[in-house]
Amino acid sequence: MAEVYFLDYSKNQNILQALQDLFAKSSLAGTIPRRGSVAVKLHMGELGNITYIRPIFVRSVVDLVKMVGGKPFVTDTTTLYAGGRNTPERYLATAAGNGFVEASMGAPVVIADDDGDEGVAVAIESPVAGCQLKDIRVATRIYHADSLMVLSHVKGHGQTGFGGAIKNLGMGCVTKKSKRAQHAVNAPVLDESLCDGCGTCVDVCPEHALSIVDEKLVRDEELCTNCSACIDHCPNEALSWPEGSKEQLQVCLAHSAWAVVKNFNGRVGFINFVQDVTPQCDCAAPAGLPMIQDVGILASLDPIAVDKASLDLIDRAPLVVSPAPASPPDLLGRMHGTDSLVQLRTGERLGLGSLEYRLITI
Repeated sequence: MAEVYFLDYSKNQNILQALQDLFAKSSLAGTIPRRGSVAVKLHMGELGNITYIRPIFVRSVVDLVKMVGGKPFVTDTTTLYAGGRNTPERYLATAAGNGFVEASMGAPVVIADDDGDEGVAVAIESPVAGCQLKDIRVATRIYHADSLMVLSHVKGHGQTGFGGAIKNLGMGCVTKKSKRAQHAVNAPVLDESLCDGCGTCVDVCPEHALSIVDEKLVRDEELCTNCSACIDHCPNEALSWPEGSKEQLQVCLAHSAWAVVKNFNGRVGFINFVQDVTPQCDCAAPAGLPMIQDVGILASLDPIAVDKASLDLIDRAPLVVSPAPASPPDLLGRMHGTDSLVQLRTGERLGLGSLEYRLITI
């Protein structure tokens, strides 16, 4: 049974001091080789988002890594969709605006995939649950790090139910090519009987992948990133996700996460921040109002267990929105019309970790 350590905000502790205890008791220090490079992986927030992990927490983890002899760098990868993070230059500018620079972090801030497609291919050896992925390209600078420390803000996500450690690994540590390969399972479906050719979707498409030809919608599959903007804005609900695509994307995520951690031979630690739990992910601006009271911080060597514990604590936390967007179990998944534990069950089958865990409150 996996161990998950829990810093409970309701105990009214000095959070930064308690974070040191969490780091020590959860054995995260044991994943860091002395004088080895440590990729501190997180989502530094889209331009305009305000609920990403606070820089002071990241700086605290960086300092703890350095205390045990590691050489940390703060990192993420560029996005598939257009926005404030789709090139290294734009991402670094957005990160700086959100408070992530070398001076504030005490470590270099690095975009791990450079041009977006630089990466090392890892073969998917024994796929399960119908996964069609053949390989995953892990961002080069993450792949070549000696250790990986994964900091995840747990929140809702429109396509995967929620985003936590598995999504941070499977989507956040890979190149654009592998992001696109995963998202290929949820290309929007058009109901022509509902489409009146109004062009709203054309106007909102960030990739200019849509056009109206002879009063019919045409999609350029090479340009489309399956970002959901057209689905969200269609006034006639003529566009939708393919049936089962949200679950299949989670299957892809789990396989991709497996490929990322495979190279590290156990030198991976996970810290989940269960606070500012918004309906949408940190890619969204705005991401919506927090739905529950802030819960705390969890740490584990097991990504499946730390995500499952996070979801269980969210289900038990007092709601601060009315009316309730959904009801437990799986509050976030139900809110987005999916079973968000698909990614965790798939990851368990792949040997990524265990759904069974023991929660240890510090």
